[in-house]
Amino acid sequence: MVGGPWPTAIERLAHQLNRAQAAHRRVEEAKKTGSPTRPNSDDLEPAEYRRQLRAYVQTPQYKAAAHQLRVAVALSKAHDAALLRSASKLLARRAGGKRPPHRLPQPRILPGGHVPQWWIDTINTTYAGIWRAIPTPGPELRLGSPDDPLVQEVAKQARLLQASRVGYRGRDSLYETYHPDGTSEGGEPVEPIHDLSLEMSRRANLLLGRGEGIRIPPARMEEASQMHTDYFAVWERSRAYAAAVLTLLRARS
Repeated sequence: MVGGPWPTAIERLAHQLNRAQAAHRRVEEAKKTGSPTRPNSDDLEPAEYRRQLRAYVQTPQYKAAAHQLRVAVALSKAHDAALLRSASKLLARRAGGKRPPHRLPQPRILPGGHVPQWWIDTINTTYAGIWRAIPTPGPELRLGSPDDPLVQEVAKQARLLQASRVGYRGRDSLYETYHPDGTSEGGEPVEPIHDLSLEMSRRANLLLGRGEGIRIPPARMEEASQMHTDYFAVWERSRAYAAAVLTLLRARS
């Protein structure tokens, strides 16, 4: 049993998880705002649908709804990144036999509920620091057997977060310059540059703009799809990791 400040710290993590989940629900609610008035492509000819869609995105209602969605997404990202830092910090300290921190990392949100565009842009540009917060699997093994389902769940969620980081870092490594042959994405890649490795040559060809097109090689489309999925799943996986850590910490308290 763990006494002292640990039960309080664990409940602070639970509160933070609840706030992150609530922020995510607000995103889902914001996505629905204005949707009833959006033109339906199934009911219109393509040309008329495009015309109505251009008019729709200029309406005050759409612009207000789009702004609310951008605000909700940025706030949710800020909550998720702080939650991930809190969960990994508490798990590491508990696994190391240390006292919990006096304060958990908090989302970097401006006081008074003010959400200016520059703040939204900063969150979107930096990903709220989520990639630096991703933990490595391992600390949970000091809190139970590798066969313990609670330990396994934390390790699983940590591995998924690692896959998200791979997707983020590796997505640009899939593109190459090529010579199109007139078919969809068909053609030959630009020849490697002499005396450079294949990877350095690929990067140089992209930088120099050699060839007539840029693509993901057809043979790597499945890999690209998985990277895309992993990359965008990082926010949901952060909440899942925190929930798994919370369950494990409560079981060991």
